[in-house]
Amino acid sequence: METKSFNVLDFLKDLSVDEIKDYCSRNTVPSAMAMFHITGDFNLGTVIRNANFFGFEKVYYVGGSKQFDRRSTVGTHLYTPVEFYRTEEEFFDVVKSKYKIIAVENNINFNMIPYYEYDVFSPSVYVFGEEKRGISDEFLKRCDNILTIPSNGSVRSLNVGTASGIISSYVRMKYNTTK
Repeated sequence: METKSFNVLDFLKDLSVDEIKDYCSRNTVPSAMAMFHITGDFNLGTVIRNANFFGFEKVYYVGGSKQFDRRSTVGTHLYTPVEFYRTEEEFFDVVKSKYKIIAVENNINFNMIPYYEYDVFSPSVYVFGEEKRGISDEFLKRCDNILTIPSNGSVRSLNVGTASGIISSYVRMKYNTTK
């Protein structure tokens, strides 16, 4: 039995990778996270880590390279499924029948809902764009909703990893309070 103890809860330390995956899958919300246009591995690693921490069922990454530096996931890529798609179109075709598609963006000319006013739907995939390019207008037009994290300061945007943590925490809180 192969055991891994990459940053896992104490009661999971002696379990196999498959047993930890099983534990994680039993504790998920019916939602996934996605990141587009990946050129920086550490943001992707943080999205994967947040998805695992808050119990999302899967992570998709779109664009960039199929290979990424997994060190930033602190082992969570072993327990939370991660799927790669080369294009937005390929990703959309796969997820449109499984999830409501919810973009998370800011500073765009689209109707956006502050995340704290959003009624969480099940199941959903929350899509994050890379800081420099964001999510394409063509993809945004196809989304079911677009959420924003309003700024109360002077900075225009948050790091993608930080934004994914805020949204995944909110989604998990909503699921926990509706059980």
